[in-house]
Amino acid sequence: MKSWVKISIAVAAGAAIWGGLVLDQHLAEKEEVSKKQEVRLLDFESKDVLKINLQNKFGQFVFQRENSTSNWKMLEPQGPKPDQDAINNLLAAVQSTNYEQHLEDAKKAADGLKSGDPSLAKNYGFEKARVAIVLDVAANKESGTKARELKLWLGGDVGIGSGAGSAFNALSIYAISTDRNGLLVAGNSIASTLEKGLRDLRSKVIGDFSVSDVSSFELNKNDGTKIVLNKTKENNQNVWSVVQPKKIVADNNQVGLYLDSFIRLRADKITEAASINEQNKAALGLAQPNASLVLKAEDGKVIQTIQMGLTSESLFLTMADGSVGSVELTKFSDLAPSLKFFRDRRVLSGISFNDISSLKTLSGVVYQKEGSSWYKAGAEVAKDAKNPEKIANEDARKFVEDWEFITAEDVLDADETTNLPKFGLDKPLTRFTLSSTDTKKPQFELLVGNRVPNNEKAVYVKRADKPEVFVMETKWLDVLTRLDQGGQSPQAKK
Repeated sequence: MKSWVKISIAVAAGAAIWGGLVLDQHLAEKEEVSKKQEVRLLDFESKDVLKINLQNKFGQFVFQRENSTSNWKMLEPQGPKPDQDAINNLLAAVQSTNYEQHLEDAKKAADGLKSGDPSLAKNYGFEKARVAIVLDVAANKESGTKARELKLWLGGDVGIGSGAGSAFNALSIYAISTDRNGLLVAGNSIASTLEKGLRDLRSKVIGDFSVSDVSSFELNKNDGTKIVLNKTKENNQNVWSVVQPKKIVADNNQVGLYLDSFIRLRADKITEAASINEQNKAALGLAQPNASLVLKAEDGKVIQTIQMGLTSESLFLTMADGSVGSVELTKFSDLAPSLKFFRDRRVLSGISFNDISSLKTLSGVVYQKEGSSWYKAGAEVAKDAKNPEKIANEDARKFVEDWEFITAEDVLDADETTNLPKFGLDKPLTRFTLSSTDTKKPQFELLVGNRVPNNEKAVYVKRADKPEVFVMETKWLDVLTRLDQGGQSPQAKK
């Protein structure tokens, strides 16, 4: 036989073997998928479910959505908003739950329940099913399935488990599914998952809004305080400003954190809207709320109003669906803060620190930036006779860098600071100047005045070019004193 014939036969045989292996592997994978599908209580994809009807010992709960990406709505009971994560987790649990046994000899009982006669399955706990869930499943073109309705019933405990008598803890439960013939046995965990009440299935979120949608808000407190903030666009950036009780620049980060705190806040307990009346509002602290927050959109439409009522035990807040949620009363000071919380309290706000390259102290000592390090001007210390080298001053570097973000405890505006001697700022205790080596760029001088009465850990500080006076902690003063004396801390030298 010619060699090329032998080679052709070998190639053909190899191809046949390879094709057989691929086919076997494909069939094995298909069989494995089929096995997985066969042991599920119900066959469906969670994304295809558009409606859920759940009935358990807590009542009936109905949820519906328009498509796989839209939010669930609670149709029954009406009023409360559903917890999206709770509904999706419940659905995922049903979709992934397998049964453990298939009891064909109990087919009559299962068929009786499916046809509407639960008495035939009463011996297995289905005369009044422990849980019944109905899913409306949309058609799926990819899998070739049509729109359909799936049902699952959970009955009594299977008589196996741990403990005895009243302490009996069943490991399994009887189940009947429209996707399977006969009676099924499943793990008891699916019953625990589906035995949820309104508290578990409803939303506990206090702030039902998106931060980006809020263009203004108004915080009113029962002491007469009213704080109003507006959001505007400047250089394509969102900028928050306080417009009442005075027009001042707000701290964008603080405002964002404040609004986000309501979205992250979850109620510990909830009083449903149907249970609230004029008589029990006083018990919830809402007959005369201690504070109220009104959130508005760009068109002025109210997004949500949150009233806050304090009692001796809790802080109660109204929710978007009309119910009232309670949280720890200690949260009130964070949710109804003073004006200084919102305002921009950075002493050197608006300054470009990329331009700052020189620091001058009260006694005239100058430190200059070279590269990323700071050096005392004119200071050269020879480490080696052949290679004289300046030593970087870490105190100076850190001192200047910290001032980019340092915030004051409080700010006194121009109308409060007409008498500078009152603050010791007519004859400052010390001062320092930040500037650029480029003489065309502005310099900024900061004056340090007296210590604040009844607060010995704070001093008055003022920018020479601004009318405001800042109340500031004194931690940085020790560093400034060392720099004024021309030295730096031993730790900074390392």
